Order: sequence, then structure tokens, then C-alpha cells
Amino acid sequence: MRALGWLLFLLFLLYLLLPMLAPVVYSFSRLWLGVLPEGFTLEGYARILQDPKYLEAALLSLRIALLAVLLNVLVGVPTAYVAHLWAGRVGEGLRRLLQVLPLLVPPLVVGLGFLLAFNRPPLALSGTLWIVVLGHAALGFPFFFRTVYAGLAGLEVRLLMEAAQASGAGLGARLRYVLLPNLLPAVLSGALVAFAISMGEFEVTSMVAGFGTITLPLLLFQSLREDFRSASAVASALLYVTLLALVGLTLLRRR
Repeated sequence: MRALGWLLFLLFLLYLLLPMLAPVVYSFSRLWLGVLPEGFTLEGYARILQDPKYLEAALLSLRIALLAVLLNVLVGVPTAYVAHLWAGRVGEGLRRLLQVLPLLVPPLVVGLGFLLAFNRPPLALSGTLWIVVLGHAALGFPFFFRTVYAGLAGLEVRLLMEAAQASGAGLGARLRYVLLPNLLPAVLSGALVAFAISMGEFEVTSMVAGFGTITLPLLLFQSLREDFRSASAVASALLYVTLLALVGLTLLRRR
């Protein structure tokens, strides 16, 4: 029975890993017609490094991801702090709403909502870079909030703040020198997750971005019609970024 359980687990793990590893294998192979690939090449990576449009798209994706993470930090940390201090059923309902509701709404609905909400003055942001940043921040917010809230739950926040207040520290000093240093690992962990989500986001971006906002995932979709090998290299690069973010998250949690 135990062997059967391990077998089912390995099959399920293989089922999850194969779709993610297939683009990586294809990006390094010269030919893949049968079960196993043939040859080894870096031609796909050379193409995306030599073509300036891939570098421009990568830098734009990086810029959007960093801005989305910054927005999540500025909004998410105070929101998690207020939700943590808000006792009673109302506070519990608010925490559940912030953690679950954004995950239940499909990205297509989020994209449509942003198109309708930011399509007329004074918030006419449709087709600009900023609506993409707001969309990415909205998608990454529940993950960032959950991570920061878990960090707050592991701290004696009230005790720390009361001790600092008794020592004469004002609100700004308490937040800067007491709360944030203790909460920094959770903030960094949530920021890494939000960054990885933003770098690979496609659905909302394709709906709200203008013609001049071509991120790396959008360019990947275009490359599927022109050069499948280059598209596989781009997909692999996005996977590498995600794995690096997960490794960084693991190291931060260990510390």
C-alpha cells in the first residue's frame, strides 16, 4: 500500500513537471521528433540575446514587476497591519476577503474590470504602462498580503508596539524601528512571490496593455507563430526567473 502511494505521488509529480520542463528541454535540443530529443544547441538563446526586441521586452517586464511589487509593499503592509489589529468578526471577515476573493476572480474578469474602470477621465489609464502595473499589483496582492499577514501572526505585535510606546517612541518610530525590521523577512518573501507572478503574467496584460507595451510573455505568444525554438527559450527564461525567486524565498524563510 505504501509503495502504491509513492508510485501515485511520483506519477502526479511527473504530471506536474513535464509541461514545465518540456520547453526547457526543447530550447536546448536540435531536433525533437520522437520520445527523446536529439542533439544540443544554444541557438534559441543566441537568437533572443541578439534580437533587441527580446531585451526591450525583458527590461519592460522587469520595470513593471518592480513597480507592481513597490505598489504592493506600499499598500499591502499597512493593510495587513490594520487587518491584523482589527479584532472581532468584522476583522476576521476582512482578512478572509482579502486573502480569498482576488484568487476566486479569473484574470480575464480582472482585465475587463480594469478596462471599464480606467477608461475615462480622470482615470483614463487604458493602454498605458500604469494600468498594466495596477493589474499586476492586483494579481499579486493576495499572495503578498497572505505572506505579510502570516509574518504578523508570528509576531507579538501588540506587545512590541506597547513596549516601544512605553519607551517614548512615536508612531513613526515604532513602525520604522520596531515593526518593519521584524516584518522584513515576510515582506521580502511576499515581494518575491509578487515579482514572479508579474514577470509571467499574460492574460490581464494582453487585455489592458497598449500597442507599445510588449512584455516578455506577450512577446513569447507572438514568437509561437514565428519561431518556436526562440519561444521555448523565452519560456525557459521566465521559468528560470520563477525558480530563482522560489530559491530566494526558501533562503529567506530559513533565515
